Formats: sequence, structure tokens, C-alpha cells
Amino acid sequence: MFSDLRFAFRQLRKSPGFTAVAVLTLAIGIGGNTAIFSVVSALLLNPLPYPDSERIVIVNEAPPGGLNGSCGGTFLEWYDHNEHFEKLAALHPINKNLTGRGDPIQVQGWEVTAEYLEVYGIQPAMGRGFTPADDAPGGNHSVAVITHEFWQSRFSGRPGILGELIQLDGTGYEVIGVLAPEALMSPDVQFLSPAGILSQEYKQDRNYSYVTTTTGRLKPGATAEQATAQLTAVKQQFNHLYPAYKQEWTTSVGSLQEAMFGGSRQSLMLLLGSVGVVLLIACANVANLLLAKTTARQGELALRLALGASTGRLVRQLLTESLLLAFLGGLAGIWLGAMLIEPLAQFAEVDQLQGLEIGLQSDVLGFALGATLLTGLVFGIFPALRASQPNVNEQLKDGVRGATVGKRKGLQSALIISETALTVVLLVAAGLFLRSLINVAGEETGFIREGTLTFQVTQSGDTAQTIEKRTQFSDGILHELRQIPSVTGAAMISSLPMNNQGGSLGDTIHRVDRPETAGNFGAGFDGISPDYFNTLGIPLLRGRTLTANDNREDAPKVMIVSQELVNQMYDEGEDALGSQLFFKGEPWEIVGIVGSIRRFSFDSPMISQVYFAQAHFPWYTHYIVRTSLPPLSLASQVRAAVQTVNPDQPIAHLNTLEAIAKDTMSGRTVMLTLLAMFAGVALLLACIGIYGVMAYTVNQRTREMGIRVALGATARDVIHLVLNDGLKLIFIGLFIGAIGAGFATQIFTSQLYNVGRLDPTVFIGVSLTLVAAGSLACFVPAKRATHVDPAVALRAE
Repeated sequence: MFSDLRFAFRQLRKSPGFTAVAVLTLAIGIGGNTAIFSVVSALLLNPLPYPDSERIVIVNEAPPGGLNGSCGGTFLEWYDHNEHFEKLAALHPINKNLTGRGDPIQVQGWEVTAEYLEVYGIQPAMGRGFTPADDAPGGNHSVAVITHEFWQSRFSGRPGILGELIQLDGTGYEVIGVLAPEALMSPDVQFLSPAGILSQEYKQDRNYSYVTTTTGRLKPGATAEQATAQLTAVKQQFNHLYPAYKQEWTTSVGSLQEAMFGGSRQSLMLLLGSVGVVLLIACANVANLLLAKTTARQGELALRLALGASTGRLVRQLLTESLLLAFLGGLAGIWLGAMLIEPLAQFAEVDQLQGLEIGLQSDVLGFALGATLLTGLVFGIFPALRASQPNVNEQLKDGVRGATVGKRKGLQSALIISETALTVVLLVAAGLFLRSLINVAGEETGFIREGTLTFQVTQSGDTAQTIEKRTQFSDGILHELRQIPSVTGAAMISSLPMNNQGGSLGDTIHRVDRPETAGNFGAGFDGISPDYFNTLGIPLLRGRTLTANDNREDAPKVMIVSQELVNQMYDEGEDALGSQLFFKGEPWEIVGIVGSIRRFSFDSPMISQVYFAQAHFPWYTHYIVRTSLPPLSLASQVRAAVQTVNPDQPIAHLNTLEAIAKDTMSGRTVMLTLLAMFAGVALLLACIGIYGVMAYTVNQRTREMGIRVALGATARDVIHLVLNDGLKLIFIGLFIGAIGAGFATQIFTSQLYNVGRLDPTVFIGVSLTLVAAGSLACFVPAKRATHVDPAVALRAE
């Protein structure tokens, strides 16, 4: 064995150019696989960074095919009647204003029930967590556990933080604990406080007045299926207490890991498969290099066979060389993969998830080493078997040209066809994603997003204790914003369009004159200021917009509806204006109809939407400022305008609406970029392979070329001959690859947007690209063939 390794080292040292090209080719394939697998492993395969994380689950109630979630009243039922959970807790996201410690800022937190930290097995690094008394009616809900990161950034890691009061929305919260670094996988969360669901009646509603995420830790031996069945029975027991539209909803229990990352599984598998194709192409290239290299060794191998060496001995030696080459390529690939992991994680934005270890962990190294071994066998076995069976008589007679050249050429041609076919599959995938991205970006959103600045304001309890004060506060901010010289419009809305929260249920709505349809329709809803439609350029189709008189608690309940809602709920010829819709437990009159918008993202459908005055939904406020200047240049003036109304009022999420809209395409952009990179590498490798085979073929046909030139063949004839041979392989690969792509694209059809998986434009574009690149790869050796000197070629024979 050691003698085989020593001999293999000598062979590789004798051909440094061959060794360098082969190692680099393998490094590209293995490095890409290592980097992608590190992300797949961290998100889908490795346990989450919590004790016994496989027992942590998310519990949902949802309409068939609808968005998952839960509410306070449902959580209480589950908590009181579950049999399979060790711990069960609820979470509700909140924003509060931190004041009294430097510049005011908005901080994000979670209201949680007492057992939340215990579900995840989290122990505070300092102080304590929550107790049932903190969360109980009459308990002290004004306590907080803060994250390590918040403690460091805002409080400079001061040891005496425990017991201090921090002002959140004007209320003093006692800091009772500090979490360990990266204890929560959500980097934006800065504090936790008690939910107190039993302390406030609205939180106990089953009508999504208090939206929660319910999470639990299963008892040892309990399964998600058992928990689902038991909680479904609980739902049936209390079903009569639910609103009509929720009585058909289902209950499900699924793993935390699947809830967090299951939606990315298909994309990750597609990327892993794509980079695996690149590795196969690299293997085919190296196999072709080995076939060409063994041509010069036919005499040596024939002599060893004649002297008594067995075929198995030769195969072992040649495989040892292949595996050594693969090992060197694997080492280079692991190094390259390690270099790629961090930029890949940053580009895909998975590096923001705290606690995940994305890197060269043991399973990633094992995968890389396994890929290396398999690669060495794949690209080494066929050349080894072919080279170990030379025609001994022919080789010993002339020592130059073996009788197996034709067979070897056939194997090389098969490898080139395979490379071409695999490249077609990747190019088609990238082309389809490019078409999807173009289609998505070209969709009309229904509003003007250019030239707009957006930000969020959370109104603290001490500045907006009543609905009237909340609306006055918003009106004051809008007034100040409109005083900025370059501002041409300013408006308020409870949730920004293009918020990427696709699938949100909104709330149920039905016509007052059709009570039998209760629960059949859902609509998104927003509280707005009167100038909202004008500021965003949403057209008023019929009726009127809202006025300042509508923005009072005691004002008649009127709403504006989108054209999509009219299309859905009214028959053709019916007049929606003046009719009434039952919404939020009361009848509302339609006073205006506006154009429909894409509320969530470019690729979300136009949805049914209702708008009403802020006084009826004053809890969330986002502001949109239209300006004639670059929007972000107004940042300081906007802050000053808000602080004119309240010096302690922070603003958050300052951004342009254009940037927010582009963010909704980030997932598609990441997929396209990575697929395009893999397809580009595959195309380059395929062209290198085609060039290598054609160069080898021309070299083997030197005598034939010389004779053809001597008999009067022109340079054009010789080029045509070589190109014809190369293009035959390319067209065969194209045909096979097109069939393969037709089947492969079924895997990701759901990720395409307004483009068929057999889109002719993509297939034609891929074909032209590959033919052009392949022709160029063939042309260089073809041009060289025209320079063959007939006299030299014939003398060499």
C-alpha cells in the first residue's frame, strides 16, 4: 500500500500542470458542496441550541391551508387540558420605548407566560427568570429579563443592573435577570416581560384580539402526533365557545426546527443538488484528464502486464493515484469551503440567527471527506479499468499508438456529453429563476413607492393614554412632517405595504344582508390617516376618502374598501357604495372604493382590503413621507419633526419604501445568484472539458490532418471538421440535458412565478449559450489543427 502511495506521489510530481488543474477543479466542486452543506446541516440536520431541542414544538390553530398561530384564549385551553406537555408557554411580540437612559429608542420584546424560558431550557446568566406569581392576576407584571446583548449595548454590561428600574413606555420595569449570550435565536429581541393573560380580559378572547405563538416541551416519550390528537379533542370540547369562522379550524403540533426552517428546505435541497451537479461535472473533467494522461502510459502498463503484473494490481495502483488526487483536491476544497461559509451565511442572512453554529463542524467535515472519497472513486474507476487493459502486442510493437484509442475516445465523448447534459440542467434552473425574478419585479404594486421615506412610532402609555390622545399625537406628527420644505405628502397607516407577511389572515368580514356568509371571507385591514391614498398614489375609484371627522371614537363607522373586495363579495352590477359590511363585531358603511394593492410583496396577489380611521385601530403607527429629495436625506429632519411633538419619542425602522419592497425579493435574489454562480462554474468546467477532449482528439489525428492538408484541404475544411465533431457531442448533450431539465424542474415548480417549467425562451437561451460557448471551446484546437505541417506529420509516423 505504501509503495503504491509513493509511486502515486512520484507520478503526480512528474505532471505538475495536470495535478494543479485536477486539484483546482476538484476543489471548486468539493468546496462548494462543503459550504452549502454547512448551512443545510445547521438549519435542518443539527439539533437547535437548546437542551433536548427535538422535544420543543410549536402548537398552532389554523384554517385549512391558512396561516399558523394561536390566541390567548386558545392557549389557556391548551394549558389547562394538555396531557403530553412537560411545559407549555405563549409569546406575544411587543415594541416599547426606552427612555431616561440617553437618547430614547424603541426596543423590541416578547410578553411571555411564566414557563417560557423553561420550555427552552434557558437559565438566566444573572438573576432569575419568571415565576407563576409574576404572571398571575394581581402579580407584578412590571418585571423584565433582558438579553445579554441589550445589557452590553445599552447598559455597558454594568454588574449592578439587577434590581434597577428601566422606563418602558413610561412604566418602571425592574430588571430581574440577564440572559446568557445568544440565548435567544432572535437577535432583535431585547427584553422579556410577563404576558399576564389572565389579568386582562381581552387577552383571553378566542377571536385573535391577543395573537400568540404557543410553544411547548413534550414529555419524554410523547410524540407530536399524540399531542395533536389530544389538543384536537380539547378543541372539539370547547368548540361552541369559538366564533363561527373558527369552528372548522384545526390544531397541529410540529417541531420547532420545522417551524423555523422547514419553509427553506426545498430551496436548500435545490442548492445542494445544484452544487452536487457541479461536483459531478468536475469529476467528469478530471476523469477526462486521467484518460488523456494514461495515453502516454500505455507502453508502461503493457510492459508491466507482460512482466506478470495482474490487472487487479494495475487497477489498484491507478485507483491509488486517483484517490490521492481526490485527497489533495478534498483538502483544497475543505479550505475553500471554509473560506466560503461565512460570506455565504452573510449573503443568505442566516448568520443573523443567534446560537446556530455554521462552520466546519464534525458532520460537515465528515460530509466533505465522504464526498472526497466518493469523488476519487467516481472519476478514477473508469480510467483505471480502461487503462489497465491495453493491447499488449500493439503497444510492445510500436510503443506509440495503442489500439484502444477509439474506445478511449468513446469514453471521453460520453463524459463530455454527460457534462453538457448536467450543465443544461443547471442553466435551465438559473434561467427559470431569472425569468421569475424579472416577472416579480415587473408586477404592478398598485401604489407609488419611489420617493418615499417610512418609519415606525410606538406611542407610549404616558403620552397616549386614550384613543383621542393617540390620534392627536399622530395628527401632530403629520403636521410637523408636512412643514419640512421638500415634503409633498405625509400619511399614517397601521401596517406598511410590502411588509412581506404574506398569508396573513386579517379578519373575517361579511355583508350585513348576507349573514349566511359569515366566516367565508377574510380581509386585511388598516387604520389610516385621511391623506394615505393621495400620498401613495392609490386611486380613488368611487365615493370619497376619509376625513378628519371620521377620526373620532364616536364618529359613524365608515370604511374604504379595495376593488378586489368588491369583486369578491359583490355580484356584477351590484353597487357596493352605501352597503354595510359586518366587521369586528359591528356594521360598517362603505363610503369609498380604491384601487387594489399588493400588500405583502411583489408576488403576493391583490387582496381584499379595508381601511378605516385610526381612531378605530390606534395601536400601531407607521408613517410614510413623500419627498422631492432623496428620501434618506430627510432622516434628521424627520427625527426633529417627531421630537417637536414629544422630545422623548424615538422612531424606528427608518427606511425607504423602495428598499422595503426590494427586500421582499431577497429570497429569490439569493436563489438566483447562487444558482447562476453554480451554472456559470458548470459552464466553464464543461467548456474546459470540451476543449481538453478536442485538443486531445486533434493531437491523435495529427497524421490524418496532415494528409488532408496535403491532399488540398483548406483551413476552413479542417476547422469545420473539428467543429463538427465537437458540436455533435454538444447537441447530444443538449438533447439529453433538455429532457433531464424537464424532469428536474418539477422539483421547484412551486418556487417559480408566472413562468412554466418548460419555458421555451429559457430553453432556447440555454441552447444558444451552450452552443456558442462550446463552439468557442472547439475553435481553439480546430484553429491549431490548421497549422499542422503535412511533411512533419508524415515523418512523425
